[in-house]
Amino acid sequence: MKHLIIYSHFNPDSFTKAVTDKLFDTAKAKGHEIKMIDLYADQFDPVLKASDIQTEIETPKNILAYQELIKWADHYSVIYPLWWGQMPAILKGFIDRVFANGVAFQYGPEGPKGLLGGRSARVIINTGTPDIYYEQTGMHKAQVRVNDAGVFGFCGIDTQITFFGDVAMGSDDLRKSYLEQVPVLVP
Repeated sequence: MKHLIIYSHFNPDSFTKAVTDKLFDTAKAKGHEIKMIDLYADQFDPVLKASDIQTEIETPKNILAYQELIKWADHYSVIYPLWWGQMPAILKGFIDRVFANGVAFQYGPEGPKGLLGGRSARVIINTGTPDIYYEQTGMHKAQVRVNDAGVFGFCGIDTQITFFGDVAMGSDDLRKSYLEQVPVLVP
């Protein structure tokens, strides 16, 4: 399996990085061909530019390289923390710039069509707030709606979403239990 990991956290000692490392090790042990995008290490510029959406302007080389990676992969693992009820701006900008019209989807007479069908994604969202709160307030449903219908599903990708809540204030045992769950999240 061609497996692309997209990781978004500025701190290499974060729980998000620990999840990413565990996922990488598990995928490697399962024989996946893995490529990883670390948006902060790459110093990715998340600001959408005219060259990203206007066909008469040449797409920047780094964006073309990322687009080749998303077309290469059979499976995506996207790992990030939830900040202010949303994915980090750097990841949102990556989606804006890389999952572009003509690459990840296209508009036609019958509306949009995903171009990345036959692929799957596992989105792992780490939150500082306990899961029970986000379940009661509808935040989990909102994240599923945005990530599935609004982003990955829109591109034709079969998406599954996992939440690891209370990682900032929760116990070490809670975080360890989450890390123990990671291997079952890898196809």
